[in-house]
Amino acid sequence: MNNLIKSAFLKRQEHIPIGTDSYRLFDGVSDGMDGVYIDNFAGHYLVSYINDKPRVPINLNLQEKSIWIKKLNKDQKLPPTCLKGDPKSPNVEITENHARFEIDFSAGYSQGIFLDQRDNRLKVIERASNIRVLNCFSYTCCFSVVAALGGAESTTSIDLSKSYLEWGKKNFILNNIKERDENHFFCKGDVFEWLKQFNRKGRKFGLVIVDPPSFSRSGKSGSFSVINDYSSLIESSANLVEPFGWILACSNHRKLTNNKFISSIKEGVKNAKRKIIDIELSQMPFDFSGEKYLKSVWLKLA
Repeated sequence: MNNLIKSAFLKRQEHIPIGTDSYRLFDGVSDGMDGVYIDNFAGHYLVSYINDKPRVPINLNLQEKSIWIKKLNKDQKLPPTCLKGDPKSPNVEITENHARFEIDFSAGYSQGIFLDQRDNRLKVIERASNIRVLNCFSYTCCFSVVAALGGAESTTSIDLSKSYLEWGKKNFILNNIKERDENHFFCKGDVFEWLKQFNRKGRKFGLVIVDPPSFSRSGKSGSFSVINDYSSLIESSANLVEPFGWILACSNHRKLTNNKFISSIKEGVKNAKRKIIDIELSQMPFDFSGEKYLKSVWLKLA
């Protein structure tokens, strides 16, 4: 496996964007081993596996600062185990396109950032200038941070978890953005309820980011399923987009086909009585060379 890792590293080395120290180093079968993934977080490596635990060499010869390992299990969100390095120091600062984020290896669900959204975050930086940005299902607010760095007039982050929003505020501080600035808002609660409230108040945004979990339960809206409810989510989002504004619509649900994804988006926009005037399909970053599970669409609305 060591030779496969070195080969994967050499394949990616020359293509990592400037100002970026974190990326997927090894992507399963496309790099020679099915069900095994290695993410590099600024020299701290996370090895994830689906079935059989790989025999990971303690020394990857990549100047690793630490090595962590975890089994991918949708029913159990256990944190990684430290194989090398200091297990009492799970917090790491990483850089992506010059933006800084905090990573926590003691977290169970994810370590604080979804590396497969790197290219979309870069596009947000490029499009955020002087617009109001709404980040739904914001997790640790990475999209909000890059929107602020891109010159957004304001950012609004919604998440059910207070702890994730607090984590997001730390990310703002890491980038020298005052999280208590009157132009940056952090809203705890159900996304659908907040969207309804914003619509009643007539709030509009130049960009609405929609990257929901595959399934969730919360608040008055009950349960949410990407398969059954994505069009309703797009409809509620489209109601808040100002003329010639954008929606970034994403889903990593593997059972949601590309055709179903696109048709749900079009249905939602139609139900909102809006019109799509431009549509861009985003590809996954180059280091995710295996399964193309992440579906991303940029929509410009009249």
